[in-house]
Amino acid sequence: MCYQDYFSKKICVVTGAASGIGFAVSEALLKAGATVIMADRNTKNLAEAIEKLAIYAGHVHSMTVDVSKEEQVRHMIEDTAARHGRLDVLFNNAGIPASLPIGDATLDMWRKVIDVNLWSVIYGIHYALPIMRKQGGGHIVNTSSIAGLLTPPYQSVYSATKFAVAGMSECLRFELGDENIHVSVICPGNVASRIFGTPVFGEVIEAKIPDDAIPAEEAAEIILKGVANKEGIIAFPEKYRQMWLHYWSNPKEAEKGFREEARQRRKAIEATGTIYQ
Repeated sequence: MCYQDYFSKKICVVTGAASGIGFAVSEALLKAGATVIMADRNTKNLAEAIEKLAIYAGHVHSMTVDVSKEEQVRHMIEDTAARHGRLDVLFNNAGIPASLPIGDATLDMWRKVIDVNLWSVIYGIHYALPIMRKQGGGHIVNTSSIAGLLTPPYQSVYSATKFAVAGMSECLRFELGDENIHVSVICPGNVASRIFGTPVFGEVIEAKIPDDAIPAEEAAEIILKGVANKEGIIAFPEKYRQMWLHYWSNPKEAEKGFREEARQRRKAIEATGTIYQ
């Protein structure tokens, strides 16, 4: 299926839309003829993003939303349905990184990452589902990570939330499929975006974008093609998709690889104070 046909004239909400994958997905949806409500907690960045997409005026709208706040997510979804008459596709995309030794993770850190990466998805599903059931269908797209399919050392906080999102999404895919409500989960590897160097706990970690990171625009194409084809798990780039498949088919070899990665990251922390090399 041509994904442009799937999204044409659909009403779509994208969270975390001011930059990175969220912005790229929003732009690709607009090019496909969708109406897009772009949501982000950073009002300034969101305004700049909307300005870049001014050519789509009338089809692109913005809402400042902190997805960790239930009432703000509820308002975003219910207001969208009220204004546009329906909600066809919800992209629960917003998220924050967390790469650190488990001994450095405070309970406040755990709560913040869980609130943004997991509770926001739960809120989105909870409030979108009655609307989609009433209108006879819809598509929920949740952003997990390759770290929601694999187990990278020093990312236990982040990976815990992303495994939860991936598992929940797959459960719902089977539960809701007969109701014409489709569920997909996005599991990206490295994508060039602001997430590298994002200040999450008050400290900016200078982390360069990995050499194997693909452009956000390329990621958006992969995502929208997978969603249009109603794929369940959309894992990419290909290198990381193969890592995931290898992980489950060759567990002993995968274990050796992750143990070595843990050693390398431990050395990086001892040398520089961060896992990033």
